[in-house]
Amino acid sequence: MASCYTESSVLTNCPTFLILTVANNTRKLTMRIFLFFILMIFTSEKSVSYDLGAPEIQAVCKVTLNDGKTIEGFITFGTGGYEYKYRPNGFCFKHDNGIKQLILYDFKFNLSNLDSYASYRNGTSKLYYVENISKSYQQKPKTEFDEENSTLTITKTDIEKYRLLEQMTIYKKLPLDLSVGYGSDEQNGKTTIGVNQIKSIELLKKPSKRSLEIIKTARNKQSEKEEEWIDYQAPVWYHEIITDQEKIDYLSKFF
Repeated sequence: MASCYTESSVLTNCPTFLILTVANNTRKLTMRIFLFFILMIFTSEKSVSYDLGAPEIQAVCKVTLNDGKTIEGFITFGTGGYEYKYRPNGFCFKHDNGIKQLILYDFKFNLSNLDSYASYRNGTSKLYYVENISKSYQQKPKTEFDEENSTLTITKTDIEKYRLLEQMTIYKKLPLDLSVGYGSDEQNGKTTIGVNQIKSIELLKKPSKRSLEIIKTARNKQSEKEEEWIDYQAPVWYHEIITDQEKIDYLSKFF
């Protein structure tokens, strides 16, 4: 076959079929590049969906003290997340006989009248605030196989660990991501109340106008940043979902 290159022209002596092949390949390459850019534009507009697990549950809480003073702020039920398992905070009656009676935050939480507990009223039990310090993941299952009987045993252990404190935690502000349990003390306005000063604790179904305004303002600020956060899940609020029985039933499975 004659050479395709001469001094006067690059393709002077090239056969016709070679010229057509080069042209066809060029068109194919151009089409592939075009389709690639179309695909990039299309997928870049699609949001990526992440399974972030159970959302954190927060509530507006009113604490009434023995002197009649009331304190309203925000509390978190406890961490949720990827493992679909809540680790709730709450309270504990420590009885003189050694029994520890836990009353943890959930949708049925009620400590609106501490004097209704006879042991507390009679002085035979003491109230503590409970901080859940359990690990945020379940323990690795233990597997045993019995060769003789050809049986497999899998043992799953879920350990709950709590710290009993003499001061209750409540928050007066909301951080940018709205989750009070993860912000700094300055961002969330962390406040503590001596448990021995408390007469009643109530999760509000109808928070004050001031608390609702704080939530609204925080949400507006967060919405400006939400597109920048890939794996963000906003907390849900007790007063907004307590009348949604379907939602309550769903989230209750993870306590």
